[in-house]
Amino acid sequence: MTAVTVGPLALPITPLLLLISVLMGLLVAALVGRKYKVSVTDPLLSILLGSLLFGRLVFVARFAGSYDSLWQMLDIRDRGFDLSASLLAAVCILCWLLWRRRQQRQALLAGVLTVTMLFGAFSSVIYVGRQQAMLPELTLQQLNGDSVNLAELGRGQLTVVNLWATWCPPCRREMPVLQQAEQQYPAVRFVLLNQREHPELVQQYLQQAGLAFQHVLLDRQGQLATQLGAHGLPVTLYFGADGQLLQSHMGELSAASLAQSLQQLGAGAE
Repeated sequence: MTAVTVGPLALPITPLLLLISVLMGLLVAALVGRKYKVSVTDPLLSILLGSLLFGRLVFVARFAGSYDSLWQMLDIRDRGFDLSASLLAAVCILCWLLWRRRQQRQALLAGVLTVTMLFGAFSSVIYVGRQQAMLPELTLQQLNGDSVNLAELGRGQLTVVNLWATWCPPCRREMPVLQQAEQQYPAVRFVLLNQREHPELVQQYLQQAGLAFQHVLLDRQGQLATQLGAHGLPVTLYFGADGQLLQSHMGELSAASLAQSLQQLGAGAE
């Protein structure tokens, strides 16, 4: 599952679970703080915001060549963060606060431990579920009408499957990023899987946008999204050479966030 559907909205699962963990941590910290007559809401938020800011800065520095403007660097919708840097910053800020605010130590530790343990448990559940998700045996159409087995297409090679539609603005914005990545990473197979649209409409859009991909498939019934719980668009799924789902990303990709995922999965650019 990549998202939780709330009415007409599809919310990315990982940020949502992080938000729930933080809220629970604030609640526990408030309860413990009441016992000691202290408040730690501001320090806990400082840890969260400081670690995210540092993680973003390190991420931008690592992938500075992937950005064309300062606005792209500031745009965090791609959720590009350096996890190691964020964790390091969180530990440093926590240690400083524990040293400076001795009366708040118990409440601070209670809040931080709650967030860490709860988000860790959520992440473990997601990881276990991902271990069981495989690239399914689906027969899908190409734009020329030929049929292709999706599992066979992805077998033996790291495969990136992008779920998109012509009516989806974030999908359209990230298409040039995917096209460039297909050229930069020849060892990776990119599959653009259109959702529930007529082939003539898809072909017309690609021609007008000047886009060309090796593998554009049509999922007229949304079968892959249904089987893997990939709600909302765009969604990008990363499958290993054995067909196992390794990573997923709901929402718009940037060149930097795509490069980070491919590097984590061992893909090298030419």
